[in-house]
Amino acid sequence: MIRRYLFIASLLVASICHAQTGDETGLPVSGTVDTVPVFTLESAINYVQQVSMDRSIWRSKGDEYQKALLRLLRQTAEPYDSVTALLHQMDLRSIPLSLEKVPYSDSLKIRWLNDTTFIVDTVGWSLGLILKEEMRLKYPVDFSTLTLSDSILDENGMLDSTLFIADTLLVTSIDTFALEALHISMHSYQRNRISPPVRSKGYHGKSYISRDMGYVVFVDTSYRWIAADHSPFLLLPGRFHLDSLQYAVETLLEFTEGRDSTRLMIDDIYGRKTPFWVTTGDMESTRFWVKNYKNDSITLWIGNPAPNEISLLLEDDIDVNRMMIAQTEHLPRQLREPDQSLAEISMLEPVPIFWDKELTSAFSLSQTYLSNWTKGGESSLTTMFDVTGLAIYNNTTANTQWINSIRLQFGTLATKEKGFRKNNDLFEINSKFNRNASGKIGMSASFYMKSQVAKGYNYPNDSVVESKFLNPASLTIGLGVEYKPFKHTTLNLAPLSYKNTFVLDTALVDQTRHGIASTKKAKQELGTQVVLFNTFSPMEDLSITNRLRLFSNYLNHPENIDVDWEMLLDKKINWFFTIRLNLHLIYDDDVRFPLFDSNDQPVMMPDGSQKKVARSQFKEFVGLSMLFKL
Repeated sequence: MIRRYLFIASLLVASICHAQTGDETGLPVSGTVDTVPVFTLESAINYVQQVSMDRSIWRSKGDEYQKALLRLLRQTAEPYDSVTALLHQMDLRSIPLSLEKVPYSDSLKIRWLNDTTFIVDTVGWSLGLILKEEMRLKYPVDFSTLTLSDSILDENGMLDSTLFIADTLLVTSIDTFALEALHISMHSYQRNRISPPVRSKGYHGKSYISRDMGYVVFVDTSYRWIAADHSPFLLLPGRFHLDSLQYAVETLLEFTEGRDSTRLMIDDIYGRKTPFWVTTGDMESTRFWVKNYKNDSITLWIGNPAPNEISLLLEDDIDVNRMMIAQTEHLPRQLREPDQSLAEISMLEPVPIFWDKELTSAFSLSQTYLSNWTKGGESSLTTMFDVTGLAIYNNTTANTQWINSIRLQFGTLATKEKGFRKNNDLFEINSKFNRNASGKIGMSASFYMKSQVAKGYNYPNDSVVESKFLNPASLTIGLGVEYKPFKHTTLNLAPLSYKNTFVLDTALVDQTRHGIASTKKAKQELGTQVVLFNTFSPMEDLSITNRLRLFSNYLNHPENIDVDWEMLLDKKINWFFTIRLNLHLIYDDDVRFPLFDSNDQPVMMPDGSQKKVARSQFKEFVGLSMLFKL
């Protein structure tokens, strides 16, 4: 009893002392401080961090003043310029990663029901729902009051209650029915073994009880991505985690640099302050009057043309003159005209621009819709996409020119009965190097490649592939001369030309349909190539372009000339729409087609094979197009 009174008295004394001295910071609980506190940089950072992280003093979570304190702490730790310089220097995408097997662990909180039985407590179960406590009386015998002649039975043969001291016993029982209703399993822990074993989701390793007997710990190993030792990272959740982090950092840096600003205060001679905000760049300028002690003023325009830059511009048409009385003795006695001479000047030479680039794209779309049309027909949707990229290198000093172009032409046709299919596919690369030798004639070297990008079929048969990318494909290399009689007309003659037509996948594409022998994958030819290019405008907003390519094989029937002619006619309607007519004619004596008679029966040869002949290939397209040039 005395110990209890002493404990209560000590608590009272401690509370009185705490009320008189203040809180743990050393400052009074209420009122103002008697002396101004002196902070070092480290103690000020610690104090502001303590106040900003103390949730009890803030009325609402995420207060604006609290956010400002946290940002001040971050700025104090390291300047923003140093942070951006570090983030710009480190490229997280270049950090090497390796997949290694590493150990990891997890734990679950447990609640003990008795010395050897526990349950896994994942949601904080109340033991009052599971354990029941019961008070029971017990009567231990007071043997100090018994003598040899005393009897422990009364006159009725029962225990004499006067010989016993009444006491209570606390009995605790486990409500197993409540555990089953809550789907809680009981586990036994004896001899360092858990029965039944505790299983955690995703863990298949070993488990044991922690030293403080408050958790069951699971230990397992798994493959994790580990960064290199020179990086600030160790374990990563995924292979491309650092790549995503790099893009996120770049986004934040770009956003922060775009909105960051600094306020400058500009003082005049009278101490008046004019605020000026320095941002990442603003075309507008602020007018500022600069005055001297005589109140003379001129206009100074202050601008912010780029990040971390300030421009000062004096207003035009300003002439400051002041009349004053001068003493005559300060005037020169003899006046002499200064010597004057003309300085030599040279003409400015323009900076040469060697590369000229152009991108032309045309997109055409046409639709036909029929419903209950007695005259017959079929609804259809046709698209055509034609894009050409051109890059020309001109060096007039060296008399050289290098012309490069890439073209992709792709068209589709969709009908209700026959579905979606392509009806046009062309991919070609053209490169030509010229060196002017004399006037309009020069030496020339050319490279030309033609193929397609998608699989092609001979509809309506869509089970046999006729062509695909680089199957077939042809490339031509030529050396010769080029003659340019007019500005938009060129004639290229290459008497030394090499042409190679090949099919890489002969298992899928029949190479014989493209003029290649059945036992080979390529056909090589040596001959002469003639390329004629011409473009002209017979009237306003009308342009016609012709490309003619001829090739004659020296080694096999040079009289059979391969012809590839294409014409583009564009009539501009307005700045957006153009009517385009595209004609394309191809003739190759090596590409032959099966011959049929008037009854649509195959014409057979004496050896039993079907007769094949060379034919002209012709394609036409006309439609309303959207033409763009960059």
